[in-house]
Amino acid sequence: MALGNELVARIERTVDFYGPGRPIPADELHVRLHALDIVPDKDFTEFVGRWGGCFVGVSVHAWDNAELIGRETCIELTMGARDAYGALIDGVVFADDGSGNPIWIAADGSVRLVDHDNANTVVRLAASFRTLLEENVDD
Repeated sequence: MALGNELVARIERTVDFYGPGRPIPADELHVRLHALDIVPDKDFTEFVGRWGGCFVGVSVHAWDNAELIGRETCIELTMGARDAYGALIDGVVFADDGSGNPIWIAADGSVRLVDHDNANTVVRLAASFRTLLEENVDD
């Protein structure tokens, strides 16, 4: 278990409160993201494999998401961000910041955001998807 027992327990409590999406099997995730030339991060794969797309302090979109975060898929978010920002988006977009700025897991594993209000500046939000979860999931 890459996410670790403590973080998984915290996520479980949060998902119990907000609701899960449909768990996405790893092979289904890999096939669908492969079509976008993306190899999914192992922690993202574990997360959506357990809880699907859901809210845990941050929104994590997959497909067949929890009702709370809506129907928009990570595929749609990624394609929309690539249309807007091109090759800058080098991984799966799993959320936005509420202002339309995409949040994605970059090819190097870090989590980034494009700030369109600041000349498309790329901001590193966390060293990894796991770190982002550790910093945002309720205790």
